[in-house]
Formats: sequence, structure tokens, C-alpha cells
Amino acid sequence: MAGGAADNNDEEISGINVTPLVDIMLVLLIIFMVTATFIANKAIELKLPEADSAQTQKPDEKTLNFAIDREGKLWMDNAPVGFDEVGPKIRAEREKKPGVNLAASISADAKTPYEMVVKLIDIVRKNEIIDFAITTDPVSNPVGGEEAAPAAP
Repeated sequence: MAGGAADNNDEEISGINVTPLVDIMLVLLIIFMVTATFIANKAIELKLPEADSAQTQKPDEKTLNFAIDREGKLWMDNAPVGFDEVGPKIRAEREKKPGVNLAASISADAKTPYEMVVKLIDIVRKNEIIDFAITTDPVSNPVGGEEAAPAAP
């Protein structure tokens, strides 16, 4: 009988194949992570200067993020502020978190006048924040093809 084999396939499929669902979710996760990075990094338009070295922040510190754009506008934690407002805002942050060591992260556009960066550093240090970092981008093309000096033995 030729139709005898067809009789065994009359059962309904009761399982769901989740492999395509997992594939789609992984693609959506990757798209979300990539777009979230672009959105977070482009809040304030800055072209940071390049540097070969970097240092990480200690995780127990409260970091205040400062940015100065190429027009000289100052931002503190993504909110525009004036240079005269920085001191009171630092004191307010210190009162919110007593006992926490405040640190500052300073980002400035490559075209920002040096005087403005020094002025901000001066204000930060006068308000007892001695731990601060200058944000830079890694060097894309080292000058003359030279690499960083080797570590001392």
C-alpha cells in the first residue's frame, strides 16, 4: 500500500520552534545597544582632543560631568550653567551626598579656548574637588608612526 506511510503524519504539531524568535531578539538587542550608544554620546556636540593615555575613575566617587562646547557654553550634568553657578551647584551636590568624595570629569571641544578650561578647573578646585579628569579621545593616527614609549622595567 502506497498510502500507508501517510497515515503516521496525521498528528498535529504541538511544539513552537523558538529559534527564529531568539534570532530576532538578538538582532533587536544589538540594534538597541548600538543606537543607545550614539544617543548617549551625542547629547552635547564636542570634538574632544586626542591623547595616548587614560585613567579610570574610582567607582565610589560621585562624578560631576562638565562640558564646554566650541562656543564656550558650559554644561554641568547635561544642563546648561554659567561659570558663576558652578560653585553653588557643587556645594549643593556635596550637601546631598555628605561623606562622598566628589570628582569632576571635564570635557572641552578641541576648539575651546584654553582660558575657559583653566577657569573651570580653578572653580572646581576652589570648591574642594581635587580629583578631576580631562576627557579626551584616543589618538587615531600617531604622529610619525611612533608608538607609546615602552614601560620601564
